Amino acid sequence: MFRTKRYDDETLKHLQKVQMCILKYFIKLCEENDLTYFIYGGSLLGTIRHKGFIPWDDDIDVIMFREEFEKLNKIIEKDIDDKYRFINVLNEETYHYTWGRLMLKNTVINEWWADQVDYTQNIFIDVFILDNIPNNSFKRFIHKWVSFSLNQLTMYAFIKYDNQSKLKKILQQTIHYLIKIIPISAYGIKKRCVNSYRKYQNDDCDDICDFPAICQMPIYHKTDWLPPKKAQFEDIEVNIPNNYDKVLTRTYGNYMALPPEESKWSPAPDEIDFGEY
Repeated sequence: MFRTKRYDDETLKHLQKVQMCILKYFIKLCEENDLTYFIYGGSLLGTIRHKGFIPWDDDIDVIMFREEFEKLNKIIEKDIDDKYRFINVLNEETYHYTWGRLMLKNTVINEWWADQVDYTQNIFIDVFILDNIPNNSFKRFIHKWVSFSLNQLTMYAFIKYDNQSKLKKILQQTIHYLIKIIPISAYGIKKRCVNSYRKYQNDDCDDICDFPAICQMPIYHKTDWLPPKKAQFEDIEVNIPNNYDKVLTRTYGNYMALPPEESKWSPAPDEIDFGEY
């Protein structure tokens, strides 16, 4: 789990090029079906600070409102280019994340946990989800921590984590083995997690959040995101949050400041294969 291997420049640039192809297909799907998405996380930071990838970044993040994400799921089930596949927590038995990934078939990008799952992880972009969070402060507190806890259980149910912290390692692996021993369905945990995320989907809520990242990412007001604006990302225009400055400031602080030189790298995966691409 302690990833110290680094990309060489050629491999990283090649990976970014392939990910751009996936992003362009994702945007095409959204535009053809009137779905709203936003560039998100480090990709949003790269859009504003670098007009594309953060030079040392090795992934692309997008995010959608829950309703849009579920529409995308249904569209993809019926009509997806044969080159791609879309996985999420409920359509892939041993997938342990609670967001989606749009993957390019006949490629491989294996992380340290690859031998613990029953599917091949292809080169991908992450498709995160914005869920409603209630206005009432007590309900919000309960909803936040129940959802976050179920997210952690979902990950620990399928993956035996290692950790630099011995205490965290013991806790994570104890939960992992307990779920295997006692009669709890790991898939059932996933379903409960998604149902928790969606609990207030049809309510009139002012705020939204990305539950898996709620301890690192802030809660946002819907007007921080809507209506989307356009910005340059590499050679294309993409959607960004309406108040991107507020979103980035609350997440990264002084986001235009570059990190120290020793932090300008991303850990490389254990295996990467670009196939014909």
